[in-house]
Amino acid sequence: MNGRSMSWIVAVGLVLAAGVAAAQTFDVPPGRWWERPVVAARLGLSPDQVKQLDSTTYAFARRMVDLKATVEKSQIDLRAAAEAKPFAPDKVREAFAVLQQARGRLETERFDMLLKVRELLTPDQWGKLQQLARARRAEKGDGGQPAPGNGQRNNPPRRWR
Repeated sequence: MNGRSMSWIVAVGLVLAAGVAAAQTFDVPPGRWWERPVVAARLGLSPDQVKQLDSTTYAFARRMVDLKATVEKSQIDLRAAAEAKPFAPDKVREAFAVLQQARGRLETERFDMLLKVRELLTPDQWGKLQQLARARRAEKGDGGQPAPGNGQRNNPPRRWR
């Protein structure tokens, strides 16, 4: 891999980090947090809210799977353009622009989902959810600061299970 290819890979990483930072305005616990009995009880979620959260996230998740696939295909195309011989900077820029657009659509969809989740909760429930998210970050030892990628991990803290 030559220096130009590495530069494009670094640039792609920076674009991704910027999108993640924008979405952290709505920092929520990872995964299907409303299904965790402790979280649902602390928030006082009604059965109707749980049902709405399920249906909302299901609809968005289906669309985001397709958008994520488009991002991954765009990454492959960018890599191929960056490594093509002869090197064509215009083709690399074009592939990068396509990747940026794909990532933007994915981040917008994710942000719209978070807005919808926010609409489903009362202000008090939202505040409690934010407190839980901050406590989770502090428990991880990062001082309560939002983590890259919204702090997503597969196994929630024991107190949330």
